[in-house]
Amino acid sequence: MDEILNYLVVVLMTVGVIFGGKAIWDWKKNRTPRLDLEALEEERAQYLQENFDKAIADFNYLEDSRPKLVDKELGGQLVQLQRTAKNLLNHLEKNPSRIALAYKFINYYQDRAVKIVKQYQEIEETQLSTDKVQDLKLRMKQSLAALDEAYKSQFEHVINDQIISVDAELTVMEQQLDSEGIKRKTVDVGQVDEYGNVRIDKDLLDQPIEVETPRKFFPQGMQRRVRNRGGNQSTAVEIFPEEDRPQIIQTKLIQSALAIFLGTFGAHKFYQGKTLQGVIYFLLSWTSLPMWVGILEGIRYLFMPVEDFYEQYIKDNK
Repeated sequence: MDEILNYLVVVLMTVGVIFGGKAIWDWKKNRTPRLDLEALEEERAQYLQENFDKAIADFNYLEDSRPKLVDKELGGQLVQLQRTAKNLLNHLEKNPSRIALAYKFINYYQDRAVKIVKQYQEIEETQLSTDKVQDLKLRMKQSLAALDEAYKSQFEHVINDQIISVDAELTVMEQQLDSEGIKRKTVDVGQVDEYGNVRIDKDLLDQPIEVETPRKFFPQGMQRRVRNRGGNQSTAVEIFPEEDRPQIIQTKLIQSALAIFLGTFGAHKFYQGKTLQGVIYFLLSWTSLPMWVGILEGIRYLFMPVEDFYEQYIKDNK
């Protein structure tokens, strides 16, 4: 009897496994796949934010290092790099979904630029000027110059879908114009000047061309009206690059604080590099005169326009 019961149990278990396995197989085969998109989106958002934060940190390091570079040629190369990087980062900030496309720029090209600048500064601190060191500096500058093209290539890669879209729209429009018998004018690229490309229409080559003098654009705060000699006409003159504005404002605030709180001892004069005037303030610190003069100067620095402050206290000290 026990043997029969054991046999029935084995048979039932076997049948259960067979039918249960088949039911599971059919369920997996016929079920509708579902992705955990919420977790995926959260993970992707974190990935994009981390990469963007790294790009900003590297950009800020290069921006802070640029004024400290003694080599003007290297500094000029870095200015070009930073201009392209700033435009790319502004584009990524407005289009965060494209951050992943800039992976090579973030994690290789800009990362290499940071390392080159760090290594260059470390070599500069050694004050060695052997042939090998000079050759190494030259190679580092050449590598940094090559990164400018890499930056632009990455920027083009990021907006490639936009380029393709515009190109497709233009192609369709050109085909429509051709089908309607509308002739499109051929435009040739003429001589390039400091303001950009001058395009010359081939149909107008035989006619005199009147070229209007291009007008430069000065962002708010970067220009000043200067009165010409012998007349009342005024022209806009660039005072300083706009990217230097935050550093100039910081200098203005520091100088103002030193004058107000430590003006008695001539701290603001020492900060300006006017050592003699600073010594005079310090020697007269036992009186109240330097304190009141310092407070007045500090208030003046604080409310002085950034352009005036740059011309009076920074431009001449460069």
